[in-house]
Order: sequence, then C-alpha cells, then structure tokens
Amino acid sequence: MLLYEDLNDVVMVGTSLGGMVLCRAAEAVRERVSRVVFVDALALFDGARIRDIVQRSTAMPSGLTARPSRDDAENRLFADLDPATRAWALARYTLHPIGIYEHPVRLQSFWSQPWAATVIWCRRAVNPGEAHQRRTAERLKAK
Repeated sequence: MLLYEDLNDVVMVGTSLGGMVLCRAAEAVRERVSRVVFVDALALFDGARIRDIVQRSTAMPSGLTARPSRDDAENRLFADLDPATRAWALARYTLHPIGIYEHPVRLQSFWSQPWAATVIWCRRAVNPGEAHQRRTAERLKAK
C-alpha cells in the first residue's frame, strides 16, 4: 500500500503480534518510514521465535490455529472492559496461526537501522511483558 499510494514519511504503528508485521514492513520500505510505534507489541530480534517471549498456557490449539478459550478471553483478557466494549472485542477476537509462534523471525536489517521510535506498554500486561518492551525501547533508543 505504501508503494501503491506512493506514501512517504509514514508513521507505522503495531500492537501485539502486529509489532512483527511492523518490523518486517518497515524494513522492506525503510525510505518511506519516518517513525515506528510499538504499542504493547512484539519486536523480536532476527532468529527469535514468538514462543521465546510469549507464554500462553491458556491457548487452545485447533488445527493450524490457537487462542485462549472464550471464557478466558472474556474473564482475563477483556475483564476490565465495560460489558458493551467487552462484547464488541469478543466478537472480533481472532485465532492466531500456530506457525507464527514456532518459526524464527527473519529480520535482516531492521535492528541495524536507525529509527525514530516510540514504545508504549501497559505495565500490567503479561505478554509480551515489561522486560521485552524495555529491551525494545532501549535498542531503538525510543522515547
């Protein structure tokens, strides 16, 4: 889309597993990206696996996908939301492909490039966790 729409000075934002999409997309079109923003997002080093950072004992595998049970999502992941917002979020909560947890990430140049970066995280979030977020912020010299 960045190429098709000829976009430049783009701010890319990723949350959760979308942090890895952000890393790979930003790496691929570096000259078009002005800032990367990670919001409770994964940002793995080359060769790492999501499973190395994210531990979810409640994930229920289902063929090629996995996710927490609906009860777990409702009473743990979305427990702090008001009932209407919780119902909205539950209706949109999607399965995650199992392969993304098991296969190593390939980022050939993301971490060796300078980025204007922001890292935002919830101090109560277990995954990816404060240590991972701090590491990302330090490595990117984020504000």
